[in-house]
Amino acid sequence: MTGLSLILLLAVATMVPLASAQDQGGISNCCRKISQTNPRKEQLTEYYIQSPAACKLRVVVFITKKGKRICSDPDKQMTKTRMAYLDKRNWKRMDPLAAPGT
Repeated sequence: MTGLSLILLLAVATMVPLASAQDQGGISNCCRKISQTNPRKEQLTEYYIQSPAACKLRVVVFITKKGKRICSDPDKQMTKTRMAYLDKRNWKRMDPLAAPGT
């Protein structure tokens, strides 16, 4: 009976970290492949960089107005252009000295 108890204990011990990582958005929020989608810049609201420390791939994750995530290659020119566009647009929104409508 102790052998079965040990196996059960090991099984539970290995499942708990996986479940808690998924609850915190760890594993399930990682991009597993780079998308070939080229979104229009006007459809994007924000982006963040997915690091290989948390997930296997280093990608730029764009968020669309509809809440979809697009995983892009950080070395592609399209990705860099979209990032610069969002940086400029979002900086103007946050800049208290920027005139309204600029």
